[in-house]
Amino acid sequence: MSKHLKAALAVAGLLTAGMAGAALAKTYLDPQIAYSYVLYEDAAKTIVIGYDSDRGCVVSGQNVYAQRVQLHTPYFDATPMYLCTGGGPYLPPEW
Repeated sequence: MSKHLKAALAVAGLLTAGMAGAALAKTYLDPQIAYSYVLYEDAAKTIVIGYDSDRGCVVSGQNVYAQRVQLHTPYFDATPMYLCTGGGPYLPPEW
């Protein structure tokens, strides 16, 4: 194998590994639940840089979902605030 081909394969492997790691790092957030967030600067979550929360509930056709705030960091903790339903926001008793 030539040096260029080896280098290209190595770069492709690193990019693939990086994309897989980024996909695994994504946190699933239920679209019907509104959350409050603690935002961190680093992956270890040692430096808090702010707080934010979703903006309420939105109805689109038959769907009801939380209007997400845009988070400017991939490092955050999400705490459920309420469930968006057809009858308005609802706080389940088990929360």
